[in-house]
Amino acid sequence: PVPDWFHDAKLGIFIHCGPYSIPAFAPHGTSDIGQLMTGKVGFEQVPYAEWYQNSLRVPGSPTEQYHRKTYGADFTYEQFGPQLDEQVRAWQPDTWADLFARAGARYVVLVTKHHDGFLMWNSRHPNPRIPGWQLTRDVAGELTAAVNARDMKMGFYYSSLLDWTFTPAPARSLADVLVNCNPSRAYLDYVERHWRELIERYDPAILWSDIGYPPGYKLPRLFADFYNHNPEGVVNDRWMQMPGFLFGRVGRTVLSQV
Repeated sequence: PVPDWFHDAKLGIFIHCGPYSIPAFAPHGTSDIGQLMTGKVGFEQVPYAEWYQNSLRVPGSPTEQYHRKTYGADFTYEQFGPQLDEQVRAWQPDTWADLFARAGARYVVLVTKHHDGFLMWNSRHPNPRIPGWQLTRDVAGELTAAVNARDMKMGFYYSSLLDWTFTPAPARSLADVLVNCNPSRAYLDYVERHWRELIERYDPAILWSDIGYPPGYKLPRLFADFYNHNPEGVVNDRWMQMPGFLFGRVGRTVLSQV
């Protein structure tokens, strides 16, 4: 059952912040997501700055042209990580939480990992592909404490199915978004460790997965542990699991016929 506090919580704050916040760029003129979903334009035209890394991987894309002009051909996306880590040193969680409370918010959701794989907390399970691909400061923990102290609920977004550090090929279409994922046991274990770490360290009130969840895992186990931690918790509806055989070339062939 949906808890009463969520029925009464009419305003929440959703925080997108990551290495993509440094360039803070996305193509203009493609605001209709329906055009992307129907294939009228490619996903390198996504009007979201948090998709910067994917768009950058497409040669000749508006993002690639902007990046080359602004930062140079030899500047990699991964170099934004240390810049963000440096800027976060001056961050003041109480200032944010005070603003949210004055706005009348009843809950806050922080993006702990978007599709670029960067971790917005000092995880005990670092990215195995890119050393140091996470914050030194515990943003998730400090913001949780500040939010809870003002009688608001804290939640975490986590990109469960997409992690571009595990899949170097760019997503150019909706089919690519759904099947260019890593269905390996290593990635599945990596995702589970993160979700359990977020639950056990911070006791969130909301779990917000995105795009889907890797195949081969019984999600009720994770949900049961979450609700045992927080019986008044909320889980969103983006935990779809596709069969493992649909990933890769087979998946693209199947989805192209739908």
